[in-house]
Amino acid sequence: MKKIFWNYSEKRLKSGWRIIVFLIGFVLVMALATLVQKALGKNIVSSLVGLLSFVLLTIGVLWLAGRYIDHRAFKDFGFNINKKWWKDFVFGIVLSALLFSVVFLVEKALGWVTIIEFFQNEKDMYKNIPFVFTLIVGLLAFATIILWEEILCRGYLMKNLSEGFNNRRFGVKGAVVLAFLLSSIFYGLVHSNNPNITLIGVVNLVILGIFFGLPYLLTGELAIPIALHFSWNFFQGLIFGFPVSGQLDKVAVFAVGQSGPELWTGGAFGPEGGLIGVFAMIAGCAIIILWIKVSRGSISLHTLLAEY
Repeated sequence: MKKIFWNYSEKRLKSGWRIIVFLIGFVLVMALATLVQKALGKNIVSSLVGLLSFVLLTIGVLWLAGRYIDHRAFKDFGFNINKKWWKDFVFGIVLSALLFSVVFLVEKALGWVTIIEFFQNEKDMYKNIPFVFTLIVGLLAFATIILWEEILCRGYLMKNLSEGFNNRRFGVKGAVVLAFLLSSIFYGLVHSNNPNITLIGVVNLVILGIFFGLPYLLTGELAIPIALHFSWNFFQGLIFGFPVSGQLDKVAVFAVGQSGPELWTGGAFGPEGGLIGVFAMIAGCAIIILWIKVSRGSISLHTLLAEY
């Protein structure tokens, strides 16, 4: 029976069981963070405390998993932070900001969006609070959720799947590619219960997972995925006022009204559910490949993801 759970050559749990234990830890973190926020009530202070506790608990779970389950250093999950890491991070922020600026300007030029209000602040808990503070809380909320999602879907899941599939059947390259695709599908399915979701929306979210995961596949670092994901959501929702994966917070620099063909705009789900979002993701993938080619001198799969 022990052979089912234990990898004797590596002296640790097999990759599938490591993933299950980690997911259980993540669920407990979510439950604990929710209890902390409920205990403090609904206000701006409780929001900040809840976000901070969620970040610390998430990082803590990853560190504990690395130390006691995976037997690897924290940095090996994509946090080998150095000068190059921060350059990649800035690149990711700028890229998503530019992509969503283009999406907004194209829809505006075609008459698919109209600006109905500036500095919208209609969320109940933030009424009568200066807009800048609500924007900061929203920024921190996106940063927290995105760090959680990138650690889960890329940093831990993709790393362990790559190691698990690294065998004679798939080989090292096949293992990292398969792990990349499965983690992207997992990302799409995790959001399948979002408001206003459609089948096309789920497919597009899998493509979005590919977009966010591509730089991790090529570099083994989470700098670009975290920055891409954060900037993508921040500019989509808090700057340009689009729904973010079906969720509209009513806090934005530009509050917009949407029209136009849903096939292109994504309708109530937001640009991620339409063709305009898909084209932005494809363009983003091409720019990411170019950036990595220029900054590293070559393009190749980061096969170390599959090696222990």
